[in-house]
Amino acid sequence: MLEDEDIIQGCRENDRRAQQELFLRYGRKMFGYCLRYSDNPDDANDLLQDGFIKVFDNIKSYKGDSPLQAWMSRVFINMAITRFRKRNAGPRFVDMEDAEFAEDTEEDVQTEARDLDKVMQCLQQLPEKYRLVLNLYAIDKLGHKEIAEQLGITEGTSKSQLSRARQMLKNLLENKKSE
Repeated sequence: MLEDEDIIQGCRENDRRAQQELFLRYGRKMFGYCLRYSDNPDDANDLLQDGFIKVFDNIKSYKGDSPLQAWMSRVFINMAITRFRKRNAGPRFVDMEDAEFAEDTEEDVQTEARDLDKVMQCLQQLPEKYRLVLNLYAIDKLGHKEIAEQLGITEGTSKSQLSRARQMLKNLLENKKSE
């Protein structure tokens, strides 16, 4: 198995095997980001493809001062924000790739998958601007000032949209439970 440094060097030299290894190693995680910031899985796949093209084109600028995965996630999140600005698209929720279910039964895993699916469905029903602010704040841990700067809105608008997103998500989830 190649180390990240070898993959990075290979990608800088446009080595297809290194690019494939980078995709295989980080594709699922980056797809989670894409899904959070897309309206549906097809859009997420488009963002994933565009994101990896951008990563391959810009990997020469990666300085190694942060982990490769962190650098790549910023590339994908920035692309999603740019798309939002261009067409007012919004985010999605995270994947569960890194979660460990060591002692869970198959039934527990299936129940959690159904619950996650319900959350994802509810998130997709939120207005796009609310989804974006909710993800940037709750998942990506940005403050309202940073969100406001990135989206070209006021801090008050960011706080208001987050509050409304939380309330709408709560209502949608409560309605899902009663179904």
